[in-house]
Amino acid sequence: MMLTLPGRYYRLHPSFDNPLGHAEEQLELDPARTGFLIVDAYGRGFDDDDDAGEGRTGIYTPDPVIRRIVREHIVPARDAARRAGLPVVHVTNHLSPGLAESTEWRNLSMRTCDVDVLEAWREPNDVLAYSDVVAPGPGEPLIRKQMYSGFYETTLDSTLRARDVKDLVVVGFDSRICLGNTVTEAMYRGYRVIVLRDCVRTFEYPETRDGELANLLAIRYIESNVGYTATSEEFIASCARLVPGDA
Repeated sequence: MMLTLPGRYYRLHPSFDNPLGHAEEQLELDPARTGFLIVDAYGRGFDDDDDAGEGRTGIYTPDPVIRRIVREHIVPARDAARRAGLPVVHVTNHLSPGLAESTEWRNLSMRTCDVDVLEAWREPNDVLAYSDVVAPGPGEPLIRKQMYSGFYETTLDSTLRARDVKDLVVVGFDSRICLGNTVTEAMYRGYRVIVLRDCVRTFEYPETRDGELANLLAIRYIESNVGYTATSEEFIASCARLVPGDA
């Protein structure tokens, strides 16, 4: 039995000035070849009565919207994937031995985010620690990355191929940066990508906050240039049809 999922994509033809826009394709995913990838859903503050995020400032300030997305959308979708027998793989940031004071990415972070990762990412810390509710489960691979993409100088590709994964259902953060770069590189490597669009978010600039335009454009980029999107509700329902008594 296949996972059936309505995959939304965006048509740029017949011209950029007059695109046809959104369409849906009924996707059939082989459960034996479909992986569930969670990108950068780390950080304390997602558990019940968890105040570990209190006192953090700047870009690591706890975000109630992300907390809601994790608890109400990502976790139920992950649980559905587990019940359906899909391999669940996690990608997280870490302080790589390859990072030095002269690394341009470190200098960029200091310049634009006022964060020196050589200090902020030194473990243990609440920034990179996992809340219990979304932590990797027994046997679920945790791939540690340094840069935005989960494929850059990591074992993510070989981990997925060892599990014969062809289709990737992806959730996490941030839709423009780490998740966005990861799914783009997944497409480069021949994976069919389906992002659950209510399971992602990006930070908004002052001029994009009305309408959450940065996240809208990130999702539009995925639908136009990478793969498909669906919702967590649609994915959960699809998984439920595979599990007797779970529908």
